[in-house]
Amino acid sequence: MPTTVFLIGIFSIILLLWVDRISEKLRTDSDIVDAIMDVQIHTATAHLWLEHAVGGDTEADAEKVIADLDPAINLVDVTLKGGKSEHNWISEPLEDPELRARAEAIKSLLVKFKMIGLARLQDPEKSGIGSVSHHQSDTLFKEILSKARNLEDVIERDEARNREKYRLLFLGILVSWVFIVVAATAGLWSRERQRKSAEEALRKAHEQLLSQAEELTGHREHLAKLVEKRTAELTTANELLRVEITERRQTEETLKETEQQIRLLSSRLITAQEMERKRISMELHDELGQALSVTKLRIRAIEKGLSEGQPEIREECEALLGYMDHVIEDVRRLSLALSPTILEDLGLTSALRWLVSSFAIIPATILTADIAEIDHLFPRSHWITIYRVIQEALTNIGKHAEAEHVSVVVRRHDDTVIFSVEDNGKGFDLKQASVKNAPEKGLGLATMTERVRMMDGVFDLWSQTGKGTRITFSIPVGKGGA
Repeated sequence: MPTTVFLIGIFSIILLLWVDRISEKLRTDSDIVDAIMDVQIHTATAHLWLEHAVGGDTEADAEKVIADLDPAINLVDVTLKGGKSEHNWISEPLEDPELRARAEAIKSLLVKFKMIGLARLQDPEKSGIGSVSHHQSDTLFKEILSKARNLEDVIERDEARNREKYRLLFLGILVSWVFIVVAATAGLWSRERQRKSAEEALRKAHEQLLSQAEELTGHREHLAKLVEKRTAELTTANELLRVEITERRQTEETLKETEQQIRLLSSRLITAQEMERKRISMELHDELGQALSVTKLRIRAIEKGLSEGQPEIREECEALLGYMDHVIEDVRRLSLALSPTILEDLGLTSALRWLVSSFAIIPATILTADIAEIDHLFPRSHWITIYRVIQEALTNIGKHAEAEHVSVVVRRHDDTVIFSVEDNGKGFDLKQASVKNAPEKGLGLATMTERVRMMDGVFDLWSQTGKGTRITFSIPVGKGGA
């Protein structure tokens, strides 16, 4: 019931607001009707003065015509745009599209009537009764009065409808409040009955509580003993839990130390690998490279010592020299792959660009690269690590991907440098690769992940069978350089 009364009250307030709105609309309609009547009066007066002035009446002149036409035009303007009229009443802008169209048509006719009237006043001899201008002004005058009466009729019909709405809404409010009064009276009577019933129920409940209080006193003593026993058990459990937490913390600290040791060992292992690669690279370049060069020179010397009657042996020497050039180039490339001296000579950015350009010679592979200048962002100790991760990613693409398009992007984003190597090759199943001993899971991915972690970076791998592979890793600049 209270909810119903509340809703009816809200409904009544809405009706009151609606009534106020309709009342305001009635006032506006009344003001507009008065304004339209004044427009008709001013227009008729101006028409009368105009005909007198054109007819030669000395008391009638252009000022009197304008003095009646301008207020009429101003009244229409106030009706359209809102504002203060000559009668000091303030109106809101006319919003109804139909009424605005009618009012604007009247204003247009008034302005046209004024222009024709002024033209007739300037040449009264040619604009007398029976002239074209007289016929035009008379037609405009009749049309203005006709449209004004039509607008007045429309507004009066709207006013009649609003008055009917006002009456019905007021009746609805009255009925609502009568219902509220009746409902409130019924509610008070019902609440009084409920109060008496509640008092009786409380009296019975009080008697029951008194009897139960005696029982609770006995139970309280028993509960006190149980609480003491339970407290002792909880104390023992808390002590065991405290010991377990201490042991777990010690285990976590041990794990952290172990992880740090593993990371240190990984770093040393990678450093040792790089040193060994550099040693092998130098041996390949210095010893094997020189041996191959000497062998090439000896073959060239043998070729020069051949007579003209030994063309087959000369051709074999030329073929062997070509093969030796190929082997020397492979040794040089292998030496650079093992220990890229370009890192020390030209820096990380140039080394990465060279690495990408050397990969681009693979047939049927289109490679795009966008590598920003990053030498100043990382210490030199990070250069070889970053280089190896990109090298491993490109090597995997060359071995397994069978890709047609490969892209390498290196860009800085805020305080992080993001590296991305992506291909559209055959890809692989990440779930299968994550299974231990799966054929797709090799040391390459684990090594790349560990290298990135050593630089406090984040490594991310995405791949899907038939849709390619994307390797992305980011390294914070603050950890490695300015």
